[in-house]
Amino acid sequence: MYDLILASILDGSRAPGSRVVESEIARQLGISQAPVREAVKRLVHAGLVVSVARHGSYVTEISPEEFAIAREMRATLEAKGAHLAAGKVGSAEIAMLRSITTRMQQAVDADDWATFRTLDVEFHRSVIASTGLAVLARMWDTLEPVLVSQRAIGDPAYLGDRRRVVAWHIELVDALLAGDPDAAAAMFAEHASGGLDSDDAR
Repeated sequence: MYDLILASILDGSRAPGSRVVESEIARQLGISQAPVREAVKRLVHAGLVVSVARHGSYVTEISPEEFAIAREMRATLEAKGAHLAAGKVGSAEIAMLRSITTRMQQAVDADDWATFRTLDVEFHRSVIASTGLAVLARMWDTLEPVLVSQRAIGDPAYLGDRRRVVAWHIELVDALLAGDPDAAAAMFAEHASGGLDSDDAR
């Protein structure tokens, strides 16, 4: 049930600020409210849903100003992670990142945007994890719910060829493999801040 509601957030069915009505979900699925309630609690704990007393639960929504700050922080964090990982990331981690980009392409081919965004999150989380620094991982864990709920990862506003998004990620892996920390940091920062989107999106 958790994965089902999460997928509806990731694929855009439930937009930021939209209400998550437990009774409605249970009725649509023909089940009791108990598993839905538990799933919503997990989403609240993950930061993807907010629960307001006497008003209900809603997909997390933040102000444009807060979102701009979150995206800026993401760019800084990813640049630092890429700088540390460039040329040092192991063959196993590179293979994993390549596998993720392959599965991202498969998701694009299948028009499966929930899976695509899940893999996009996994890709960037994995790069941060490859540094082996717990402080960076904790910072990513703080930002991730905001980025996911606002669909800032796998941004649906992108209007160009979505296969290009996969190609960007392949280029990011190549940048890590090339071993130039400054170049890798710059590329990851540009990707995280949306700089790559603007070149081809419109």
